[in-house]
Amino acid sequence: MDRRFSDPVIVSLSSAFFSMGFFALTFSFPLFADKLHYNAGFIGFLGIFAGIPFPVFAYLMTRIGGKTLLSSLKISMIIMIPIVIIFIFFSENFFIPLVIISDLAGAAFYVSIELGIGNTDSPNLAERYSVAWGIPNLVSPAIAGAVLEDLGYRDLFILSLVFFLLSMIFIPMRGLEIRHHDDSRKSSFSIYLIMPMLFGGLSAGFFFYVMIPYLRLTGLSYILIGIIGAVPPFFSATAFIVLNRIRSENWKTYASASALLLSTPLALFFSQSILTVGIVFAMGGFGSAIAFSKGLSYISRGSTPSVGVFYYETLFGIGFILGSLFGGLIFDYFKFVAVIAIFLPSLIYSIAIMSRGLGKSLYTNES
Repeated sequence: MDRRFSDPVIVSLSSAFFSMGFFALTFSFPLFADKLHYNAGFIGFLGIFAGIPFPVFAYLMTRIGGKTLLSSLKISMIIMIPIVIIFIFFSENFFIPLVIISDLAGAAFYVSIELGIGNTDSPNLAERYSVAWGIPNLVSPAIAGAVLEDLGYRDLFILSLVFFLLSMIFIPMRGLEIRHHDDSRKSSFSIYLIMPMLFGGLSAGFFFYVMIPYLRLTGLSYILIGIIGAVPPFFSATAFIVLNRIRSENWKTYASASALLLSTPLALFFSQSILTVGIVFAMGGFGSAIAFSKGLSYISRGSTPSVGVFYYETLFGIGFILGSLFGGLIFDYFKFVAVIAIFLPSLIYSIAIMSRGLGKSLYTNES
């Protein structure tokens, strides 16, 4: 088997199996923390380890060569295997350090893959990679919920181990060289218009490190929690398919629409029914898809792939930290007042962009 990075089959299979193991494993983190009787504030604190590594690795890896990227990719995959074995036998004793190391390894894997894809000429590699992690992102919460409901945490960790071992079979071994982009040109995009990426991180951090354990506290079964956890990626995947067919470059409209959708968790202040939670998760999926799909398209018009990955990972990572950490702390003391503190800025941002657009339109008509 010629395991070159430019081979879309190799990259897709290694990414798909790694993602199945990683998403199933990390989905259990806030639930297992709840099982260990940690409060919402501490569970939210765990979310910073899922958010911090991405911008850090994105910054560091934009300055390394192709061989180093491949080494980082291999190391991250190799680390996951002993970590999951320890999870199987000693999860309660070493839960916190295991969570931290798992998040670090996962971030190193995904940043390495994304930067590598940006530096290859293989046709449709980015699209195939999106499918390779997108499908596991969609199905793994439901699978994890079903396993937890019928078998338990140890069996879920064993299943994750199997996926990581399968991923190792297809790990890319060579064939990644860094292309020399024209880095002399200045990046010509407005950070103001890609702020919805940060709001997408806010919703992800709050959903998975605050709402998921809350749903367990309400007595909801693991399998139903897993299904609800699959709602955002399902609607994101649907939106990505639609957005790929839309060629308009009205970036302000995309930014405003995504921010408005990502502000819908404000509805949780008034109702916490399962229907409301499901709708909010769905709208969050739609909003995130618009933010990242069109946000990356916007960045790519005026910058290099490495800059796009850096801003994507940085804004998402900061948002995820704020959504999980501050969302958890506020939720611990004030319950659903937390959604106002976390999601009101997204609504204000959306209104501000719409107001600016309307004002410019009126000025043009008057002229």
